[in-house]
Amino acid sequence: MNELLDEVLIAHGGVEHWQSVSAITARGRLGGLLPGRFPGNKLAKFTVEVQVAEQRTVLHDFPRVGERAVFDKGVVWIETRDGEQLESRTDPRSAFFGLSGIRRNLHWDALDTAYFAGHAFWNYLNAPLLLARDDITVTEAEPWQEAGRQWRRLQATFVPGIDTHCRQQTFYVDTDGLIRRHDFVAEPVGKWAKAALYCDQHRQFDGFTFPTRRRVLPRGPGGRVLPRPTLLALDFDDIEIRR
Repeated sequence: MNELLDEVLIAHGGVEHWQSVSAITARGRLGGLLPGRFPGNKLAKFTVEVQVAEQRTVLHDFPRVGERAVFDKGVVWIETRDGEQLESRTDPRSAFFGLSGIRRNLHWDALDTAYFAGHAFWNYLNAPLLLARDDITVTEAEPWQEAGRQWRRLQATFVPGIDTHCRQQTFYVDTDGLIRRHDFVAEPVGKWAKAALYCDQHRQFDGFTFPTRRRVLPRGPGGRVLPRPTLLALDFDDIEIRR
């Protein structure tokens, strides 16, 4: 690991502390432009559980109360609370591209949402420990000036075996070691979907630091962030850690 990543891990709770975690459960609210494509309750109020050691996310009471959506290492399904599987998709990412992707420009079904929200929540809630994985390459990029502040930057390259927004992502770090911005291309939405996720209102939960207010805005030429529209508004009200 590089020096800046070490600082980031310490600021968010410490790598040894993070490695003791088996799962994270978060409750909150979701809004913005993108959830307008979601079916059912649109995750306007959500309870999500992510595993740490492997890519698995459960969206409780989605798309309807009494059901849950499961994302498990690239496969998704909808099941009842008793575990009865209602529908599934073994290669959900490919459905966003080609002719099948045309409908998804306007409307997603429950399995589309399970895939996108499943890998997004897993990535967001597991950062920054995610960046310490042996199969993710992290280097320090040139500093960045924004609104009179200088942020250091981590450039992360993800291997194909990890479901994530895109292979190259950039994390912006403030002087306290906290991640304040996260740049990516949301490829399932479109290769044009360049986004900046701003992280604010950091709080501690059981010794871990999480940003509880996250806003995704579009990026224009030269990395310039556009003030609107808000593509995703994500607010965490409570986060529970399970060891």
